[in-house]
Amino acid sequence: MTKLFMFLCCLQGGVLMAQDYSVSGKVTNAVNSPLSFVNVLVYETESETPSKGTTTDEDGFFIVKGLEAGSYRLNFSYIGFENYFETVDLSSNKNLGSIILKENPEMLDETVVTAKLPTVKKSPGKLIFNVENTSFSVGSTIDLLKKTPGVVVIGEDIQVKFSSPIIYINDKRVYLSSSEVASLLENMDAAYIKSIEVITNPSAKYDADAGTVLNIVTSKAISIGYKGSVDATYEQGIYPKYKFGTSHFYKNNWLNVYASYTFGKRKEYKEDDSYIRFFLPDEVSTKSIWETKFDRTTEYENHNGNIALDFTLNEKNSLSITSNISVTPNVGYSNNGNSLIYNPQIQVDSTITTLSYVNYEKNNLTFALDYNRKLNEKGATFSASTNYIYYDNVQDQNVSSSYFLVNGDFLRNNSFYTNSEQKSNIFTGQADVSTALWGGTFEAGLKYSNVNTESMQDFFNIENNTNIFNNALSDNFKYKENIYAEYINFERSWEKWSITAGLRGEYTDVEGDSRSLGQVNSQQYFDLFPSASFHHILNENNGIGLSYSRSIERPRYQSLNPFKYFITERDFNTGNPNLDPAIQDKITLTIDHKGKLFFELYYENFENSLDALTFQNNNNSTLERIDANLIKSYQYAFDVTYFNSLNSWWWLHFNTSTFYLANEFYALQSVEEKYTNDTFGQYLFLTNHFTLSKDRTFTADLTGKYISNFVFGNRYFKNQSFVNISFRKELWNKRASLTLGVDDIFDTLKDMASTTRYYNQDNHYYANLEYRLLRVGFKYNFGNARLHDNSKQIKTDEGDRLEGN
Repeated sequence: MTKLFMFLCCLQGGVLMAQDYSVSGKVTNAVNSPLSFVNVLVYETESETPSKGTTTDEDGFFIVKGLEAGSYRLNFSYIGFENYFETVDLSSNKNLGSIILKENPEMLDETVVTAKLPTVKKSPGKLIFNVENTSFSVGSTIDLLKKTPGVVVIGEDIQVKFSSPIIYINDKRVYLSSSEVASLLENMDAAYIKSIEVITNPSAKYDADAGTVLNIVTSKAISIGYKGSVDATYEQGIYPKYKFGTSHFYKNNWLNVYASYTFGKRKEYKEDDSYIRFFLPDEVSTKSIWETKFDRTTEYENHNGNIALDFTLNEKNSLSITSNISVTPNVGYSNNGNSLIYNPQIQVDSTITTLSYVNYEKNNLTFALDYNRKLNEKGATFSASTNYIYYDNVQDQNVSSSYFLVNGDFLRNNSFYTNSEQKSNIFTGQADVSTALWGGTFEAGLKYSNVNTESMQDFFNIENNTNIFNNALSDNFKYKENIYAEYINFERSWEKWSITAGLRGEYTDVEGDSRSLGQVNSQQYFDLFPSASFHHILNENNGIGLSYSRSIERPRYQSLNPFKYFITERDFNTGNPNLDPAIQDKITLTIDHKGKLFFELYYENFENSLDALTFQNNNNSTLERIDANLIKSYQYAFDVTYFNSLNSWWWLHFNTSTFYLANEFYALQSVEEKYTNDTFGQYLFLTNHFTLSKDRTFTADLTGKYISNFVFGNRYFKNQSFVNISFRKELWNKRASLTLGVDDIFDTLKDMASTTRYYNQDNHYYANLEYRLLRVGFKYNFGNARLHDNSKQIKTDEGDRLEGN
């Protein structure tokens, strides 16, 4: 730390001693009234990209520092006024005096009516949604994702083509669970987002288990100064929920600092009805029928902090230090279950009442160090990074089940207590180089990751208020994983063609040791992951493309843990330490028309696909969800996507998918060995963005989704839909904003039904969650609100597998 402090002091001294000059002045209108927040951009000779920039203060004054001797072009721009250009030759500090901007009523009218709208760039396997300085750059980043073509957000779940994408921010992977990612994106202002990249065919530079990538690119700050914001959100469902957040950003010539903090407290309610028909050994006759009503009340709070420091060492070298901290100090589940047990004649035979209490706390700490160097003037670069993650989850559970006869007479009680903890330490390091080659861009890199995770569980039977240790159901599971990866990738565009081709190789060494199972599961394997795509412009309006990629899906660490989590005494989840990785192959054919209408035909196949299978054990009348390798999963789909500004106040995005999904798996509890769970289905998604006022400070969004049928594992889901609406009003010269919205207006998501029905398996499940929410939010920006921030999050494949969210 002492050396780093001395280095930074020397660096700052070097900056102060450099021979730099400044340009200053005052900007007014024709009647000499000062204009505040005028953009002042400085361009070097013949450059189209600004090298520096600032905005005028409340009195119209500006100053741009840190300029070397030479010739510069200054651009002054402000809504409703003509752009003004000034050329200066610097050999000393220069004051330009008063700069007078002329009003342009036509430009103002045009701006009011036709403000900049988002654009979409589509290529095989990749969609870039450019939103910088558009009407979509309002609200939170999670709100922006809800409007992004190809992305579906329901609650904390983010999906692209029926799969959960790997989240990147500025090409860096975020090491957070899905709930933590949702909290992070809710606190990230969409005004600082340049683009959203939806990558369904990732190149070889992405990790092999990144089958689908969602990369959020932030804008680069050029203005020096400080800005900050505070925000609050209140939601009302069955119970109230709220969130407070603040973010701060400071930039000078050599340092960018970003810091944010969010605190959220939520209380949620869930209830569901389940039905199980248990069979006799002949697998035809009914043994009994169980109907259960279950409800859960969850209370929790979360603290989420982010710090990013970017150091510009000199023109060629930069250094970044990033830290994400997510702390959930207390989560409480209160579960209540009431079961009616019927005999084969559909008469109530007995009842069971189950009470379950779960408490856990979770800490997720991630740290990253990144170094970047420009190797030459042709754009060659070298980068290196290291990441460290510490994850800790401690959980206690009490379960008590009481059995009664139909007349209410008590039969018996079964109670138990579990204490468990999972600790993970993850380290990754990588180095990448990029250079111009053969008229294109060549990239190559190496990566190493090391994972050590230990899970412990102590199981106690409770008899006469005494905890009796149960060694058979207790365990200590240790998991170690090392991955060595290397890749090469090449991209080139010329005339009417563009191509991308790459190859990634990964060697994996895994060892899992379970005390209760008395076995060590070791795996060593090497695999190659090619990817390629091309696009050809047929004519002025049409193009065609083809892409292919191969990827891997490794088990989440929670899925490898063999412990049992009990919902009730007879309903539990079980991990599987013997899981193998799944291999995915995906091929896509794309036809595009005028950059607004796209047709996609694709096929996706998973060998040894990973999923949770639900099995009823007819002998002991239990229901178990177990993480398992399916034999394979595959999907055929035809998608149509359209997005366009229908006029100056209405932007529309429409997507439909006609698909066939199939999961083939081993029927573990049946005489028949295999079963295929499949369905045809239809998916519809529509989002509309409306501008409701001439000054474009009042906007609304209306979004709807419908899906007919789909399958996960061995469960079949049917008919889901929702409609969301939200309004936003900017206040006080856009310093503040007020939002109001309702999710799931018609409360249609509450009846989420799933069924398992084949051979000797017959059960269904109806879930009712708090999806309909009234949301009110307020945000206030202070300081130089026109600055862009350097918000970063750390994300890796290894960290994503910490939880099965």
